[in-house]
Amino acid sequence: MKALNKQALRYGDNVLWFLNELAAYDASDIDGGEFDVYGEDRNGLEGCSTIDVTELAADAAKLIEAAEKRIAEHRKVLNSLAAVARRYLPDYDEHPEIQAADELLESAAGIGVKGE
Repeated sequence: MKALNKQALRYGDNVLWFLNELAAYDASDIDGGEFDVYGEDRNGLEGCSTIDVTELAADAAKLIEAAEKRIAEHRKVLNSLAAVARRYLPDYDEHPEIQAADELLESAAGIGVKGE
């Protein structure tokens, strides 16, 4: 799968940071579906940006969808790799790395991901 183009996101690499900032706000402080984020750039200059909640949610939805697709692809590859290992390694159960991968797959089995 091709990685999500960060330029397709309104807030680029800052989505998680902005979501954390939004989570710190009291609901009554969000005016007109917007909130302000304050920070410093690489040169130490302070600044402020107004973030639109709806646009931020749209970016977050795109990132979550892309992550779900990557997880589904990784799980498919891990399942195939585990099947090959079981078939060709006589001492399959003695490899801690393979056991860890199996445990990871088992623990993730209950997590619903689109595309599965």
